[in-house]
Amino acid sequence: MKNLLSLLFIVVCGSVAFGQSGDAQLITEPIPHPYLSFGPSLMPAGYGPLAYRAEGGMDVESTHFMLHALGAYDNGHKVNDNDQPNPNGHDRYLEGGAYFRASGHWFVGGGWRWDELSTTNYTKAATRPEFGGGYDWFVPGTFSMRIDAEWLMAGNDWQNGSHGPNVTVTFPAPSEKHHIFWRESVGVYSFHETVTDPTNLALTQQQRSDKSIDATANFAMIFRF
Repeated sequence: MKNLLSLLFIVVCGSVAFGQSGDAQLITEPIPHPYLSFGPSLMPAGYGPLAYRAEGGMDVESTHFMLHALGAYDNGHKVNDNDQPNPNGHDRYLEGGAYFRASGHWFVGGGWRWDELSTTNYTKAATRPEFGGGYDWFVPGTFSMRIDAEWLMAGNDWQNGSHGPNVTVTFPAPSEKHHIFWRESVGVYSFHETVTDPTNLALTQQQRSDKSIDATANFAMIFRF
């Protein structure tokens, strides 16, 4: 726990430096910019506490429209899932979204996400819609950041029904003409016990009534080309 708190302290302090900016030069044309990112993830209950996530994708920023598409991988594995020993695991993700920027700062939109957990003993996958919006904050000549909040829906996740908010902060704001960014993301999700036999209605009702809430956090250095 001490190590995790130290990591959080370091990344929060470091984000201030990444948010520092000169006079903002904004991207106005809808030109795709590929990017790569890498960083640690604090995993939810049932997982080993720390994993590493790699991501690649495409970012489009313009005066009134924003688009993103990405693929990601982390080496998260289960250590407490009532199916041990289960030594190996990883998560894979695909995501895309489109947003409308109504003014120079606010934006709203939505997208779709696919995620898959693969372990030694089993595989789970789901597709989920998400929607939300955010704000680009500029302090002229000093600082910029983007904060956005998405609501991730359960989609076709019949096994666990995971859903909830995900809040992301990026330093500096990606609408600026920069190549290096720092991103912090926290998700808080509600889910039920894993449904093991959907044909057994009594057991399924019991499992769906056993609900929990957990959180995960991702930190990443982004290199945008």
